[in-house]
Amino acid sequence: MRVAFPATARFAPVGRVAMAGLALRLGFDVSQVENLRLAVSSAIAALGGPGEVTVEAKWTDDELDIHLENPDAAGVASDSGEPVDAAALAGKLSELVANVSVSSTQISLKIG
Repeated sequence: MRVAFPATARFAPVGRVAMAGLALRLGFDVSQVENLRLAVSSAIAALGGPGEVTVEAKWTDDELDIHLENPDAAGVASDSGEPVDAAALAGKLSELVANVSVSSTQISLKIG
């Protein structure tokens, strides 16, 4: 599944709702889905700015991999737009999902 939208806060719910809805349909429990929703929301905010965010999901029976990308991102940022250390963001996201990878223009998340 793939969805793309402008990299602004106004469109962030598109990616968040799409991934949470997919996780629910795949049978993940409510706490996993809520953590995923928070992680996707943080990832979209971190990739905000010019360009568009592309969210791509691949899954198996027991695992959901989500890859978010904005090639035009100037680097990961906080909700206020300030630059954020990729390692710090990865640490925050790893509290919510099983596996995380963060670079300046891409974030990958895994549950399952």
